[in-house]
Amino acid sequence: MRYLAGLILSFSLAVHAAAPAPVYRVSMRDVVNKVSTENLEVYQNALKVYQAKKHISYSRAALLPKLNFWRILSTPFDPKSLLGIVSDIAPFLIPSNWFQVKIDKQLYYAQQEAYRALWANEVMTAKALYVHLLYDQNLLSHIEASKSELKKLNGIVKSHEILGGAPQGASREVEIRLLALEEDARSLHILIEEEMSLLAYMLGFGATANLQLEPLTAPDLSRLAELSYEAFEPRVLAVAPELKQFDYLVKASRYVKKKIYFSMFGVTNESRGVAGGIFDNVPIQDGLGFGAPYSVQISKAETEILKLQKQGAAETLKRQLRLMIANHNLDLQNYSGLVRRTQLTQEANSQLYTRLRLGEDVEMFALIEASRNHIQADSALYSAQFRFLINQDKLARLTFSGDYARAPVARVPQDTRQD
Repeated sequence: MRYLAGLILSFSLAVHAAAPAPVYRVSMRDVVNKVSTENLEVYQNALKVYQAKKHISYSRAALLPKLNFWRILSTPFDPKSLLGIVSDIAPFLIPSNWFQVKIDKQLYYAQQEAYRALWANEVMTAKALYVHLLYDQNLLSHIEASKSELKKLNGIVKSHEILGGAPQGASREVEIRLLALEEDARSLHILIEEEMSLLAYMLGFGATANLQLEPLTAPDLSRLAELSYEAFEPRVLAVAPELKQFDYLVKASRYVKKKIYFSMFGVTNESRGVAGGIFDNVPIQDGLGFGAPYSVQISKAETEILKLQKQGAAETLKRQLRLMIANHNLDLQNYSGLVRRTQLTQEANSQLYTRLRLGEDVEMFALIEASRNHIQADSALYSAQFRFLINQDKLARLTFSGDYARAPVARVPQDTRQD
């Protein structure tokens, strides 16, 4: 009986192990939705926004009186000594506490913009990976078709070598190209597996999940017009969350400077490290002292650093926009030539095969070269079409239009949603 039970258990485990992994059908719309709700990097930054919001509540609560029993017990009953616990009895009388509320508000707004930028980058990366996967799968199919074509050609060339209709060594050239295509196919298989695993991770699936991607319609670039850099630059700079983030940080730095001016009345004792500790390097002394002027100078330098970082971010956005438009226009300019090149190489290849089947004298090296040109022409056309899709999405990301016009999902920890 135990033996039979063991056999049943072994059989069930073997069947379970042999069961194929589930296949998930994914569309481009699913990519946007799942990155917004399931991506771990996006969720981490959503929690940072949540933390920044709660810091505002903490700073506001710090304005209310609090009871510090240990300080009260350690203070003698002397009117002068009672002034030492004013920060507990009347914290709203300390200007630093009010400035901290304003600082935390600006840091919260800055964190929101940082979250929007990261969310958009993750969506753009996942969509580009989706397009790359489709391109690589398409290219793999094309390579497999080219391998079949070269195998047929190799058989024909070998027959002509035997009959003396082709120079010795011609079949060797075909075999070399065939082996190169087989190597490309194997490498492309590995690349597709890596890209599929990464896309699954970005969408919140397990790394070993099998995804079935819905195809995209290849654009007809002949009907599209070229873009102008000047037409998009103002919008890109106006909507960029990377730049808005620095605007809020600069405002926060000004309130930090005011905290220094009023530090003679005491400073807030909030924990350091808010918003990544961006202002932790600005020292603020508690009370009236000779260090305040130097703290102000440090604070002004911090503000200037933020302005320079904003300027650098703006230049980066301009450079990305200029490069994207240049590539966009280049693909449009080359498209008609790529289509024509594909047609001509296909016609040349077919013509040589027709002549060969009719028994005409065909130069084998010309046939090999025609086959190679046809493969390269098709690959170049596929590459231009898929690259154009990626550039279109980059423009949507820079201008925050299309899928990027929506607001990112505001996620909070599971156990705090009742707050």
